[in-house]
Amino acid sequence: MFVVLEVLKKHFPRLIKKPITRILILVLAVIAYGTIGFHFIEGQPWTVSFYWTFITIGTVGYGDYSPVTSLGMYFTITLLVLGIGTFAFAIESIVELIVSKEQMKLMGLINVKRSKHVVICGWTESTAECIKEIKKGSEVFVLDEDEDVRKRALKNGVNFVHGDPTRIKDLEKANVRGAKAVIVDMESDSHTIHCILGIRKLDQDVRVIAEAQRYENIEQIKLAGATQVISPFVISGRLMHKSIEDGYEAMFVQDVLAEKKERELKEVRIGAQSYFAGKTIREADVHHKTGVVLVGIGKNGKLTIDPPREVIIEAGDIILGIGKPEEFERLEGKISEV
Repeated sequence: MFVVLEVLKKHFPRLIKKPITRILILVLAVIAYGTIGFHFIEGQPWTVSFYWTFITIGTVGYGDYSPVTSLGMYFTITLLVLGIGTFAFAIESIVELIVSKEQMKLMGLINVKRSKHVVICGWTESTAECIKEIKKGSEVFVLDEDEDVRKRALKNGVNFVHGDPTRIKDLEKANVRGAKAVIVDMESDSHTIHCILGIRKLDQDVRVIAEAQRYENIEQIKLAGATQVISPFVISGRLMHKSIEDGYEAMFVQDVLAEKKERELKEVRIGAQSYFAGKTIREADVHHKTGVVLVGIGKNGKLTIDPPREVIIEAGDIILGIGKPEEFERLEGKISEV
């Protein structure tokens, strides 16, 4: 009991400031008023008095209980006035609170309480396409202060947080500490670096993926703390160069990575109890057993493309493969086998 009193003493001043708490106290006060009144004025048991209070406030009028004294009649009138007024006020306040909260959300004036979400800082042409893929597995919050960005984010079905991604207090609003990953997609590399430094001040471990506008700035962005840096302009420029002749390399990238027409490039993690764990690539024979073409193995943040067949697949490794959806289903089925 002492512990409960201490908790109430500590948190009650903060709770009483919340509208929903004040509404609840008002409703409970009216219910208590009716229950106590019927008990002492009409001499009814506590359970009957409690029931009678709700019937009166709800204006149901079953007729199973009614006041037998003049004082009880006057008391019932006061309870009706108080009860209907209180419940009408409560419903109006709750609706107003919900509408206000929804408006705040639409304006981006929120503090994110989620965890394992994805935060996108800024907006470029790459963002909308990225969001299409992310939405399949995580909740997305776009952090920016531009009104056009807010409209684009809402149009793409994701949440918006109004703030400057280069300011630490606004990064805190988006809860980068609890994020699954943070994507930094700013209009300039200097803003990207500034944003990443702020993220790293808040969280040294969160995964940060950044887009580089200029190839020569990739190393600086990595030094700022980016886990991975992508330069789409370099990639698209080289693909266009490859397309000058026959263009099969560009077709491959477009079909597998962008459009996923028949096959896609996908990562699959090897579990500790997996069928493949502890086997060499030759012994695992992934392609023969599943149809997936093994392109590379990811170990401790490093990717080995076309690894030697003597390489041992270990728990925690990432298989990078190309295949059809049903082939990846077979691969994931094998991975779950002991």
